[in-house]
Amino acid sequence: MTKSIHTSAKINWISALQGMAIVLVVMNHVRLYDASIGDDYAFVHRIRDVFQPFFMATFFFISGMLLYYTRMSSEWRTFQLYKDKTARLIVPLLFCTVLGCASQAVFNGVVKHPKVIGIDTLLYALLDYDTTPWPHRWYLVSLVWIMALYPCYRYISDRGVKAEVMAVAATIAVYLVDFTDWVDTNWCYAFTLNKHLPFFLLGIITYKYRLFRYLRSALAMCTCWAAYCTMYMLTPHGEPWWLLMSVVGVMAMISTSMIIADRIPQALSSIRNYVFPIYLFGIAFQAFVELILWRRLGCPSGYVYVFYVLNILAGLYLPILMSRVIERIPYRWIRRCFGLNA
Repeated sequence: MTKSIHTSAKINWISALQGMAIVLVVMNHVRLYDASIGDDYAFVHRIRDVFQPFFMATFFFISGMLLYYTRMSSEWRTFQLYKDKTARLIVPLLFCTVLGCASQAVFNGVVKHPKVIGIDTLLYALLDYDTTPWPHRWYLVSLVWIMALYPCYRYISDRGVKAEVMAVAATIAVYLVDFTDWVDTNWCYAFTLNKHLPFFLLGIITYKYRLFRYLRSALAMCTCWAAYCTMYMLTPHGEPWWLLMSVVGVMAMISTSMIIADRIPQALSSIRNYVFPIYLFGIAFQAFVELILWRRLGCPSGYVYVFYVLNILAGLYLPILMSRVIERIPYRWIRRCFGLNA
């Protein structure tokens, strides 16, 4: 890979893409209770549904690109990669599991789904992410599984285009299988790993061959968004259309991020350096807004849109504030617990 590909100007759009993706994640975590119907406001779900097919797919795609850019292109060995990902993924996963169970125990009186918390809960929380505190930890354990396949990515990449095409085809075929039908519990989220692998592998290939360059135009951006909106409105929201919508949505996000980065290089600069801490801890601050502030005020419908925005801002900027405090702590492993680069 040539030196020019590795310049900050060439990858500034990836940072913008990360910023855009984390905003969508925070929007996905918004909850606002409507006392008149006993459920969340319908508009919250409608907004979330629009970007549901692609916002997490974008994250896995970015992870694939960054793995190639930062590790595979530098020919990292497997043990080296595993050691690195243990610090970057497993340490915050364990920390957030403990913290999630502790916060559940403390706030059981105000949360929507109180749970009995004990030592067994802490252990079970490492196996079942859907019924234990902080279920959004599923992303971390999924990345752990995906990174464990690092030798496979190197093997496929070393064997060129034919092997890569076959690998993408295989992951797409497996994507179409619903393994959760076979089990009652999605243990360690291993049974939905097939839903993320195609995007991760496409991210590796996209960066390796610089396929993203075909999306660097306003025409490409408009075409991708038009195609996505058309499919979203006119096609069934099931497989294989969901996969196609996800791919087109990721392409639209990439194209948009490149246009933004070309015109405003520092766009989203206040949040894009703290994407991981925002993902890990933003939901806790959002829960405070929804469960404490919003409900203590009586769920005032006249301020619902104000609180919708406030919920998003709290999920984005309070983790950043927290991170800037944690960054001052001189112990690397404490910073690792919070998803910060040591």
